[in-house]
Amino acid sequence: MKTALAFCAALLTAPAAAQTFDVVLGGKVLGTLDLSKQGGTQTLTSDLASTPMGVFNGTFKGTSAGGVFTGDSRSSRKTRLVEVTLSAGRPASVQITPTDERTALSDPTKVSQIVTDPVRAIGGLVNAQGCPTATAFYDGRRVVQLTPSGEALSDAQRICDMRYTVVQGPGHLSPLKISNAKIRLTYDIAGGQSLQQMRISSGVFRLNLNRRN
Repeated sequence: MKTALAFCAALLTAPAAAQTFDVVLGGKVLGTLDLSKQGGTQTLTSDLASTPMGVFNGTFKGTSAGGVFTGDSRSSRKTRLVEVTLSAGRPASVQITPTDERTALSDPTKVSQIVTDPVRAIGGLVNAQGCPTATAFYDGRRVVQLTPSGEALSDAQRICDMRYTVVQGPGHLSPLKISNAKIRLTYDIAGGQSLQQMRISSGVFRLNLNRRN
């Protein structure tokens, strides 16, 4: 599914190399997730082509630029396009196509807290220095709170635990309605901090994002 990739001012207009992660479930690679930045635009893409029985196969492209988040989700089951405009951390407008994909939280006046968008939220986890701080993000359909819950430090690694909680709106993956998860972030800190793995668990569900480059 916030904070920027680190760039020198002289390189702000040049595209950053994408950070690529394999999406792994039960030892099987389901696809990839990429995060990149060019100037003030951050982009998050995923391509899942090998999910069990193809149920969750599909692509997602999210962009965040100038206070506007766009999310384009496509699968064999459905397509959804979301555009959210944020102003000073508050949703100002939400457009969702098709309209039957809207939820009660697609009314921006229902969002009760300061939020960022999903691209910047995930960017904040990937590019954190130290453990990520608490944040909430809004995808046009729900609000999710990310809360730190633990930290372990060694000479070579920093491990940060976080709680993922849907605090307003529906859970994920209807009809499963997943609303709570644990996230473990493992960073290599030798010569700088770099996320190597993000482990997401909820009940019997275990998903890893393993750095490829």
